[in-house]
Amino acid sequence: MYESYYQLSGRPFNCSPNTECFFAVDYVRDSLSQLVRIVTRSEGVSLVAGPTGTGKSSVCQLLVEHFQFSHQVIYFQHAVFSSRHAFLESVVLALGISNTRNSEAQNRAAIQQHLFNLDEHPRSLLLIIDDAHQLSAEILEECRQLTSLVYSGAARVHLVLAGTLKLEDSLAHPTLASLNQRIVHRCYLSALSAMETRAMIGDCITTAGGAITELFTRDALRKIYEYTEGVPRIIVQLSDRAMLLGMKRDQATLDSYDIELAWADLQQLPEPKTQEELAQPVTPASSSIEFGLLTD
Repeated sequence: MYESYYQLSGRPFNCSPNTECFFAVDYVRDSLSQLVRIVTRSEGVSLVAGPTGTGKSSVCQLLVEHFQFSHQVIYFQHAVFSSRHAFLESVVLALGISNTRNSEAQNRAAIQQHLFNLDEHPRSLLLIIDDAHQLSAEILEECRQLTSLVYSGAARVHLVLAGTLKLEDSLAHPTLASLNQRIVHRCYLSALSAMETRAMIGDCITTAGGAITELFTRDALRKIYEYTEGVPRIIVQLSDRAMLLGMKRDQATLDSYDIELAWADLQQLPEPKTQEELAQPVTPASSSIEFGLLTD
């Protein structure tokens, strides 16, 4: 909508998980490389953990894009399964296996038969589960059992679990000790620093064919970090809203007030006052009290 106004080739800030605008600091970039190696070499289970809005879904999307042609990939974006049976049924359907509400045992057998039929399905399965902190212990145990499917010495299922730090608490339960021991890598995500926030915004704008110095003042960037505290999802939301409102107000370059205005709009707060309104003198209230005429 505002792309043409700011002379951009695309939308720089997309509120949906966007791999093109995923900013990875050095340790996350290294962690991503390890995730790719672990899946490629069948080394074990991987974990992606971090607070809400720090990019876990984007990491999952990156893995899907990387392995979509070399593996059978199942990506459950929202780990909401009412039971073990519902989980197994979802896996069966995602693999394209015909299902007529089979039992848990029949679904397990169907999955194994599918994965062990290398003539028709030579590629192994990469199972990625986002929001995995919502999984019950019994479903996590079912995930572990899937990773035990080995044919001719090669693992047929690779598992990546993504979720908040609550997921680690779940995995620490004694009944999940076997699954916890299989985790060979933990990718931890966190909020960005002020410099990283600026770098992320710059990357998104550069990808869209623009220049950060032409669109945001330094004060605007400082204000974005102040409001978002470096959480990538909120950075994207605030920057996107600021550019939309900036277009409506015919602001070629966004300053701190534009960010304040966008934040108020996102949070449904009263519109902030402009510098001119703040500079206006305040008329003191009269301290005298007037009474009407007294009548008998």
